[in-house]
Amino acid sequence: MFTSREVAAGDLVTELLDMLAGGAPTDAFEALLDDDGRLDAAAGLLPDVKSVVWRAMRVHAHIQRGRSREAGLSALVDAARELAAPHDSMAALLHAITRRARQLLRVDMAYIALLDEERRDSRVHATDGHTSSLSVGLHLPADGIAAADQANGAPFATHNLLADDRVTLSPAFEEMARAEDLRAMIVVPLGDSSRHHRGVLYVASRKVRHFTADERSLISSLGILAGLYLETTRQRLAAEARAAELEARLAQVDATTEDLHRHHDLQTALLDLLFAEDDLHAATATGARWLGGNIAVYNADGELRSAAGAPADVDDTTALAAVPGLRTAEPVMVDRGTWVVPLCRGHEHLGTLVLRGPAELTDRERGRLRLLARAVVLITRRDALVAGSAGDARDRWLDEALGDERRAPERLAERAGRIGLNLAKPHLIVVAKPKGELLCRANAWAGTYAQRVGGLRGSRDGHLVLLLPGGDATAAAREVSSALESAVGAPVPVGSAGPLTGAASVHDGYRDAVRCVDTVVALGVAGGAASARDLGFVGALMSRNRDAAGFIEQVIGPVIDYDRERSADLLPTLQAYFEEGGSPTYAAARLHVHTNTVTRRLDRVKELLGPGWQKPDQALEIQLALRLLQVRDLLETRPVTTRTTRVTAGP
Repeated sequence: MFTSREVAAGDLVTELLDMLAGGAPTDAFEALLDDDGRLDAAAGLLPDVKSVVWRAMRVHAHIQRGRSREAGLSALVDAARELAAPHDSMAALLHAITRRARQLLRVDMAYIALLDEERRDSRVHATDGHTSSLSVGLHLPADGIAAADQANGAPFATHNLLADDRVTLSPAFEEMARAEDLRAMIVVPLGDSSRHHRGVLYVASRKVRHFTADERSLISSLGILAGLYLETTRQRLAAEARAAELEARLAQVDATTEDLHRHHDLQTALLDLLFAEDDLHAATATGARWLGGNIAVYNADGELRSAAGAPADVDDTTALAAVPGLRTAEPVMVDRGTWVVPLCRGHEHLGTLVLRGPAELTDRERGRLRLLARAVVLITRRDALVAGSAGDARDRWLDEALGDERRAPERLAERAGRIGLNLAKPHLIVVAKPKGELLCRANAWAGTYAQRVGGLRGSRDGHLVLLLPGGDATAAAREVSSALESAVGAPVPVGSAGPLTGAASVHDGYRDAVRCVDTVVALGVAGGAASARDLGFVGALMSRNRDAAGFIEQVIGPVIDYDRERSADLLPTLQAYFEEGGSPTYAAARLHVHTNTVTRRLDRVKELLGPGWQKPDQALEIQLALRLLQVRDLLETRPVTTRTTRVTAGP
């Protein structure tokens, strides 16, 4: 039989073992220590009963610590699994890290701040837990918290942030800590100690708390894992972005390749049309099929030559009216769904291509439209050469008349009659000098203008040339200048000559008009317009090919002819009149004739040169012509003719 003490001692030991096996709380062991009756009952067999209980408590604490460590490691493994999973963004991963850190240590809040190299401070990128002033985007000093015993890059823990003498806080960080009422805190760099840390994990509690070594170890391990996963995620996201960029480029290359194939196929189709000598209708049908719209081709006179897919009642008047104002031969949208392309060969305007249908054209589609326009130009030129149309014949006639002054006038006149050109009536030559990039548009306008007024249009040496019916060269120059400036959107210098009659006069008229436009350019008048009569002696002085004889003939030719035929001495009378300051009396004294004789001669001059011969402009030209005549006669080393030396009293 066991004594009561033996039973009591056995019961005590059994209870301690049950408590250890069952994971009883520490309070149960402390309650057993406080039960003096039970301890006294077992004291006989267990000399140091309290020591036994204390040892049982140590075993219990060790078991609990192991369980806690196991739970912590299990939570760390779970966190590692979550962090290792692919995240859509760095922000998502940062939020997962803060959430896991707060759960791992069961604290009030956690946040991550990354270094902002531009501002040289830290910016909060993720938070977890209830916060008031601390939010994502908040900037804090990079060195906001420092501890005297903290190794470089090592984790740091404090049980009471604001009361710990080891801790130094920046004013901004201290303000944030007080606003959040933070006490216990662990600061953990993201990554291992061998790397430069660009981010820091902060976990904090609003109560004073001593973090255990196991807790510090767990959060440090999480920081290392977080740093690794942040780097791998950054690299993965960068790789995915690069892959997406490469995929986009590959798709673009595929699209470009496909477009090149389509462009090549269209080019091949158009070349086949040219080699097969198909007509313009086949080209427009091909273009309509490839561009998915309705195409119409007009000649330079605005007449429809071919259409594909377009209804018969389509009116392209507005589209054609916009062509002279276009600055390039590129496709231009003149109205929604209406595109026009001027058809030009060099500076020669051949017509217009109109595309209706697509509201917008891509760059590649515009390229195909340009290709179609070039094919149409080639077909148009081929057809024109084969057909020898009347319009081309008229243009060729003007080109020949301008190009060779030695060409037989009879042949030119005969051909002019065949093309319906009546040069017995007065005509004018108008020459414009547009800039190179404007010449095609100027030709486009000139074709329509020449057709409207019944004239001819051509180009030579960078000049736009018009042969127009009419007798007022000045008015024609000004009209062409104004209309041409409106058409091309820039001032264009214009010169004119005439009126002219006969085929042989076209070449000389062209040279005179060129002198006029060159003089306008030399005078620096942008968009100026003038005829030979407008420029007078200025044109003779500034012309590249100065024609003194022509100037003399133009200004005082009638007086010279009158003197040659009648020996009337009008030229010396004019010379004396001007040399004596416009006084008939002094002129008579110089010539040794009566004043009435001088007056009669001057009246004859008025009949020959016109009533305005004494006006300053014309008088200046007459004096210049007289001086040029004197110099010419002197250089010829021959005596002055009777019309300049004989003095008589007759009229």
